Amino acid sequence: MAEHGTLLSCEEAIRFIEQIADPVTKAFVNMVFVQLVKKVHLDKRDYPRTDLDMLFLVRELKDFFSEHEVIARTLDGEKVGSWFDNET
Repeated sequence: MAEHGTLLSCEEAIRFIEQIADPVTKAFVNMVFVQLVKKVHLDKRDYPRTDLDMLFLVRELKDFFSEHEVIARTLDGEKVGSWFDNET
């Protein structure tokens, strides 16, 4: 049987998601969280290779998904962010 990691700090991650004030950001973060938990615990496929700190993940996702204007511009096809600075 292959070795794989587990999802850590899930209860803390749930509490963190519950306190996100913005409903859009909260929905996006929750969707990703639920998808990962579902894959690992319900579907029992695509396990992480190492342990994954879910509290760290949802904190970072909150910061990312809080940038509504950046997400909207990206969805409109604009290359937003420093990763694209050197592209022509």
